[in-house]
Amino acid sequence: MKKIFSIAIVLLIVLGAKAQREEGSVTVQPRAGVNMSKLDDYNKMKFGYNFGIEMEYQMTEQLSLSAALMYSDQGGKDDEDGMKVTLDIDYVNVPIMLNYYVAPEVLPGLAVKAGVQPAFRTKTTVKADGIKMDVDELFNLMGLPNSTMSKFMFSVPVGLSYEFRNVVLDARYNIGISDMFKGEGKMRNNVIQVTLGYKFDAEF
Repeated sequence: MKKIFSIAIVLLIVLGAKAQREEGSVTVQPRAGVNMSKLDDYNKMKFGYNFGIEMEYQMTEQLSLSAALMYSDQGGKDDEDGMKVTLDIDYVNVPIMLNYYVAPEVLPGLAVKAGVQPAFRTKTTVKADGIKMDVDELFNLMGLPNSTMSKFMFSVPVGLSYEFRNVVLDARYNIGISDMFKGEGKMRNNVIQVTLGYKFDAEF
């Protein structure tokens, strides 16, 4: 058993070696995946999707900086007192991450990451008991300004990723910081995000 375990470790090192990037290199990574998002005061998670592209610059053997443009379907669900409500919010997210490759000599593809993420709301719909409506239109009907719901959101993403032969599995938790509604108390959107991507070497 010890021999099998040792062989497995050696294989991981050899096969993962291609994931190690040279200092100064740049990669481009299209990626897509799923979201599990939850709103404060809502009692259920909402499943959604995300897709986009990320660019990464390898500053040192263990540190890199990445920036991405991601379209993300977020929001939350609530089922209380017999009424089912789904708030469906789409954002363009711009995560800027610092990536730390933990053990480049052993598992060169493994990285932990943290950063900041500004986001810009594109559209929002609310569905209650089978009736679906655009939130901004609903605010207009209620005599409330569109600015009641913020067009801008800010969150702090943390997570980890593993690259194997240019294929990258990435898992993050986006911690909502800013409030979604102005003057309506605290409501934030926290999102678990899992994506699969593929890295291409970029030449400049």
